[in-house]
Amino acid sequence: MFEQQLVNGLVLGSIYALGALGFTLIYGVARVVNFAYGELLMLGAFITLTVMTQLDISFFIALPFSMAAIAIASVLVYVLTVRPVMRGTHLQALLVTTGVLYVLREVAIYFWGTAPRQMGMGLDGALEWGEIIVTHQRLLAIATMGVLVFALYAILYRMRVGKALRAVAQNRAGAEAIGLSVDRMIAFAFAVSGAMACAAGALIGGLYAVDPTMGSAPLLKSFVIVIFGGLGSVPGAIAGGLLIGLIETFTGSYISFAFKDVFTFLIMIAVLLLRPAGLLGGRAA
Repeated sequence: MFEQQLVNGLVLGSIYALGALGFTLIYGVARVVNFAYGELLMLGAFITLTVMTQLDISFFIALPFSMAAIAIASVLVYVLTVRPVMRGTHLQALLVTTGVLYVLREVAIYFWGTAPRQMGMGLDGALEWGEIIVTHQRLLAIATMGVLVFALYAILYRMRVGKALRAVAQNRAGAEAIGLSVDRMIAFAFAVSGAMACAAGALIGGLYAVDPTMGSAPLLKSFVIVIFGGLGSVPGAIAGGLLIGLIETFTGSYISFAFKDVFTFLIMIAVLLLRPAGLLGGRAA
């Protein structure tokens, strides 16, 4: 049914968009492609699950704690590994964050093992509208994306720190010239990005499963989405995430589930060939 697949695509796209937002924010402010982002997403899911089980609290209470923890972890990744190579080449940053990726994955395996784990959100039932059925868990994914997008918009466009972030993204030398601490702004961007990654990871873990390799696919999809929407573009990440989610859902339903990723990467290639800056490229955070 078309309407059901449309809703499924929007749910999947909401999670993709949420993950891509943090990824593109770092690039927009720091001009760094953070390949450790997917593992921060994975750690966010594991920490949310651990807080829920150890403290016997609900998903909604555990999530803010885990978002704060991953925000701190993301800043540590920046301070300890990314900042020392910021003035080097882009390849150095890529290699460093790739190394962090594998370190974080091994840390997760050491503490939690390799077996997938289930994480209940405490939401049962579904909303039925005609022939469309949406579980409350999937509605939570859409609502969470909406709340965090609104919060990110408020930070970027209604707060002084957001103006500073946009100044650094647009002209780093100019921002330094007027007295802004570029290092603090980049650290703040990493913190916000980590919180976004945690939220996306917790939602993926709640809808599917939590395991140490779960960050690989979201990292790759986030990379595709930000290329599709434009590196550094927050609106592009949202639009790209929703579109990729819809494309994958409809491709899997009406053509073949095995080809859903093929179409995603074909679109990425087409965008790189025809519009290298992305559909909304140039509109940095």
